[in-house]
Amino acid sequence: MRICGRILATLCFVVGAQAQTDLLQQFQFESQLRPNLHHFLYDLARARNGALDRDRVAVRRAPLDMEGFAALPAEKRKLWEEAIEAYRVHAAPLDIGYGKLVDVNYAVADLPAPEIPAELAGALAKADPIYRDLWWPRHDAANRAWLRELRPRVEKFGPKIVPQLVAAFQHPWPAAPLLVEIVAYANFGGAYMTEDPPLIAMSSLDEEQQGDDALEELFHECSHLMMGTVDAGLAKRAKALGKELSREVSHAILFYTVGEVLRRTLPEHVPYAVHYGLWQRGALGKCYGLLKLYWQPYLEGKSSMDEALDGIVKGL
Repeated sequence: MRICGRILATLCFVVGAQAQTDLLQQFQFESQLRPNLHHFLYDLARARNGALDRDRVAVRRAPLDMEGFAALPAEKRKLWEEAIEAYRVHAAPLDIGYGKLVDVNYAVADLPAPEIPAELAGALAKADPIYRDLWWPRHDAANRAWLRELRPRVEKFGPKIVPQLVAAFQHPWPAAPLLVEIVAYANFGGAYMTEDPPLIAMSSLDEEQQGDDALEELFHECSHLMMGTVDAGLAKRAKALGKELSREVSHAILFYTVGEVLRRTLPEHVPYAVHYGLWQRGALGKCYGLLKLYWQPYLEGKSSMDEALDGIVKGL
């Protein structure tokens, strides 16, 4: 897909003007008990299962977050353990960002969804009063403090970030409301999103989701809704060459693009993937050299998206 400079400039102006007035209204930030409880139980259950992500920064503190638990009456401790066990069996083996648990995420966020499976609904009901009294006051306070740090950044820099993302991805900014559930613990990455409808979960206690890193991650999650043009281009070229691309190729382009936009907007910002060594990991790392070689010139206006995607797919 090619967009002429005049049309693209007009598009960026319109989106930028809209973002200036509407962006904070479009983002719907919430700190709600049930999404926090659901994610907390999920991460505790993953730790009990010995999941590979149990030691990731975003979730490794969850099993240690036990202040006051030993002082609870034995019956309450038993109910809490039963709730974790239900999550260990029925939720922990699943990815919270895909498949069956997505409906649960929507349901606890009060979005239209099928009924929560009985085993998990029972666990939530057992755990609710215990979590409400013991953990929720401090988790909610952490969530609200995190939002007080993030909101001014969104207001100041969001209108500058949005038109750059629109131009880079050659895709409109999403028009739907963007619900952001702020949770003490999210998943191994500290943030993730599901698309229909858009729902973003972000961790307030993850040390890698603070300050300008949180700002980049917020727009990273939103950018999952803007990858249509890139993904179509990748699929077309992969098919022509008889290649099968990992979804991490698209994710690498997303990481690189949002990080570069944030670096341009906040000159002292270190892109998230650089800051936390993501380019030294697995599939993302395999793409980094190709992104520097082909995608960076595109972002600098020295080549087209078609040329950049040609180079990336041929190089994989």
